[in-house]
Amino acid sequence: MIVTTTWKHNFTNYANLENINESGKQHLEIMQPLSTKKICLELNNLYDELPLQITSIVIYSDSKTKYSVTLDGKKQFSIEPHLVEYSDWIDVDLPANNFLSIDIISPNKTIHSAGLTISNDLVKTKDQTAGVSKYFFGVSGIQVQTQKVQKRIAFFGDSLTNQGNFSAPLALELEIKFHIMTANYGISGNRLLHPGHSTSQWSTSFGEAGLTRFDHMLIDYRPNLVIFMEGVNDLLHPGTGAPENELPTASAIIKAIHLLKQKCKQFNITFVPMTITPALGNINGNVQGFNDQKETIRLEVNQELMKMPHIIDLANLVGENGRLKKEFDSGDHVHFSSNGGQKVSEYIKEQLIRKRMI
Repeated sequence: MIVTTTWKHNFTNYANLENINESGKQHLEIMQPLSTKKICLELNNLYDELPLQITSIVIYSDSKTKYSVTLDGKKQFSIEPHLVEYSDWIDVDLPANNFLSIDIISPNKTIHSAGLTISNDLVKTKDQTAGVSKYFFGVSGIQVQTQKVQKRIAFFGDSLTNQGNFSAPLALELEIKFHIMTANYGISGNRLLHPGHSTSQWSTSFGEAGLTRFDHMLIDYRPNLVIFMEGVNDLLHPGTGAPENELPTASAIIKAIHLLKQKCKQFNITFVPMTITPALGNINGNVQGFNDQKETIRLEVNQELMKMPHIIDLANLVGENGRLKKEFDSGDHVHFSSNGGQKVSEYIKEQLIRKRMI
């Protein structure tokens, strides 16, 4: 049998969030593209100082047939601080292209190791309000046993990737129509060249620099292809919470992206960078997030990125005169709306097909 990761979502340290599990119960629904007879869950307590106590986890695609998740044969267990563990293999009968429900009961009220989604395409929480940030804990990945190897694509980036407005609908189509597994390695607030270093209350959740966490993704997931979208926060954050002297030069960003490409080449992984999208008009911490200097750097970086093989020019699709076009803008002049994200998803899929990468 072959072990295949059918869903993976990056967790980070939301140290500023309290009572994420106030009710003591969490309901998740996660799209599963493959049928299987055996499944296990990745259980995540990477950023907490206290054990994550699990009273019960049950999974089901049909509420009439529920399966208990165990660890070392026990239905009640704890995940120790700073650890990620895999559950026991569970005998199941799950169909393809269905949402898998996961119900978790835990006495832990405040949990800092968590994932974030805005889209409801791949992962649904109890609250499915469109355009609202939803946080979830406990399960950050799903593995199944399959008969054959599946191609894997990793989405790597910042909030534009993490939120899922473009990456989730694209992942859904890749999984169902092309039988390609996907993983979301986006972290909101993440920068390519610097770790979280800001006066923002969200600073700890920004994670380590993309340049170094990229290595963890390569080793952990071993994708066949990486869709890379990062750099806008390297320009946005300096002067809006992060020190102004952390504003990078265009050459520093370009050099870092070429280094990531070389790392992929070592593992025979196709590296698909995307141009940095515009952000003029954004207000960050009551301060203008973008200015002419930052825009000049963005344009210089994009000019060089366009020389790279496999490049997808997303900036030209969604932007005009340094700003997001209205049909793509969520309202903050940085992030994509749900409808805009869907258009971006379609465009990237067309580019991947046209360039014969899928």
